[in-house]
Amino acid sequence: MTNLKVNNSSAIAALNVDELEQIAQVQFTNGQKYTYFGVAKDAIRNLLYKSTPDTSLGQWVNNNLLSAGCRYQFGFEG
Repeated sequence: MTNLKVNNSSAIAALNVDELEQIAQVQFTNGQKYTYFGVAKDAIRNLLYKSTPDTSLGQWVNNNLLSAGCRYQFGFEG
């Protein structure tokens, strides 16, 4: 699991991704935590290797988790 540095996001407090397991863990600024399953490997790779400090993590979550219809569960350990 890779813990990504979150800078100046109004929506995302923490974001962890696992390319091999195709999992993303998101903690929103309101404190809610979700684990998303079946995340596209390309989306994770783009985030890990092609993103810039200006990349909007909120937009990434919206586009690649919420709008993509990934299965999710409330909470995660850590």
